[in-house]
Amino acid sequence: MKGRFANRLLILAVLAVAVGGACLAVQGPLPGDVGVTRILQSLLGKAPRWAEWLTETAKPPMVIATLGMGAGLAWLAAGWRSAFSVPLAFGLAWLIDKGLRAAIFAPRPSADLVAVASASSSSGLPSTFGLAYGSIFGVVVFAGGSGKSASGLRALALALIVAGATARVVLGGHWASQMLASVPLGLLAAVAAGEVTNRLLVKEGAR
Repeated sequence: MKGRFANRLLILAVLAVAVGGACLAVQGPLPGDVGVTRILQSLLGKAPRWAEWLTETAKPPMVIATLGMGAGLAWLAAGWRSAFSVPLAFGLAWLIDKGLRAAIFAPRPSADLVAVASASSSSGLPSTFGLAYGSIFGVVVFAGGSGKSASGLRALALALIVAGATARVVLGGHWASQMLASVPLGLLAAVAAGEVTNRLLVKEGAR
């Protein structure tokens, strides 16, 4: 169990640092970023309403409903203990977001390269959305439940993360590389929260 926890943390941390470091070094789109965005925008539109709506689900006040949905899915997948991990994971992701935004800056997509639905001068790294969705639904992805039902819920959670990341790219809010660096950070928060919650609740139940 400890080995699996450490492996997950290592893989996610390496991915986030490697891609995020490249984004910071280049201070612009990485190879493939522009092409991926243009392809998605040609297939899905430059400002699809579903993408704009999905973006709002990671912001107050709609993020409260997203937290409730994540906790519900986690409960169904692996029981009530897993549901407690969701708000903790989101809290950790919030701290990561605030800390990194105070320390680093990476420019968002430029309107002269791709369509940008809503221009912003704030850093594109990390993606607050990627951290929020990665942490909330990452708890479900890594939930320990077994059976077809749990597997289906994990697949649903993963699909929501992918759909959310796609939404941010198609709107020109972030480069795909910035999402690829941010989502693992959210997943990292989910893994850490799950481990902390399990240890605390198991100890409490043993008393």
